[in-house]
Amino acid sequence: MRLDAALVAIVTNVSFSAFAFAFAGVTLAAGPAAAAGAVQVSGNVQYGWAGGQPLLLDAYFPTPDGTPRPAVMLVHGGAWRVGGKADFAVEAMRFAALGWAAFSVDYRLVEPSAFPAEVDDVAAAVRWVRAHAVGYGVDPARIGALGASAGGHLVGMLATLGAGPLDSGARLRAAASWSGPMDLARLAGPGGLPGLTDNLLPCTTEECPARWDDASPVSHVDHSDAPLLLANSTNELIPLDQAREMADRLQRAGVDHRLDVFPGTRHAQGFGDDEWASTVAFLRRFLEPSGAAGADRTGQGGGDGTAGVLQGAGRSTLGVVAAATLGAAVIFGLAGLVVDRRRRTGAGAT
Repeated sequence: MRLDAALVAIVTNVSFSAFAFAFAGVTLAAGPAAAAGAVQVSGNVQYGWAGGQPLLLDAYFPTPDGTPRPAVMLVHGGAWRVGGKADFAVEAMRFAALGWAAFSVDYRLVEPSAFPAEVDDVAAAVRWVRAHAVGYGVDPARIGALGASAGGHLVGMLATLGAGPLDSGARLRAAASWSGPMDLARLAGPGGLPGLTDNLLPCTTEECPARWDDASPVSHVDHSDAPLLLANSTNELIPLDQAREMADRLQRAGVDHRLDVFPGTRHAQGFGDDEWASTVAFLRRFLEPSGAAGADRTGQGGGDGTAGVLQGAGRSTLGVVAAATLGAAVIFGLAGLVVDRRRRTGAGAT
């Protein structure tokens, strides 16, 4: 077994969703940016039940101090077939170190579930967090989301579905999509990447074009949508045209948005470190009352929101200074190596 495969197996077994040290009541000391001074992790919290199985999330949050804080939903990728909430463990800790709460979500995968089960599940997770906001010190009016690849598609759906205020139900205050497919009808059709979307719907684009349109965020854009950041590489798995088309739709609808474009082939979390500062700044504008101070670093709703390569958003912003136990340190070390290897290659399924 290759070293990285072995490490993935180890991290999968501890699953980052359970975090043995979290179940033992251990907290991780966080840097000065964490408002409450410590990050708590609650693994495998059930937010629903569907398809004969529990729906689980992992919660990362500073110790509640009576001041409501923003929350970010994290939605993993994996071509709607594989992956899990542990895939966003690093980013969840980074958000929690900022003083926010982060909820990394599992959802039903394509087999054996049928689309739109995935959308239904992540929407249920948002409603659950809003209903249980007090217990995590969260302001239910300030919930955002970040998704990568297939998770970016699901976040795009959350940002565009529904109508009315952005602080109720499954609505989001703001969202960010890293390499998220936005037009599944085009992606699954001739000249697209039909193998990527196999089994997502039980019919082809020729047999049920309306269903493919309905599964595409671009089909749901209107002026009531949540602000949305899009990030994509020029020659990666998901064609850049997917993000550009979505940005054009948002522009025409008058929805605040930003498009960050990276040269090369890095996909989703493959460019995550370079995109981190821009994503945080964009979400902060809408999730923090004083977030408007970061507006000069993000695209405005009236413009095309296009930016070049972003630099200098490395792991120094994490702010986690130490694990509370040697076992926790080993887990984080192994996970960091896996994530760093993945991000250096920028490879992986959507």
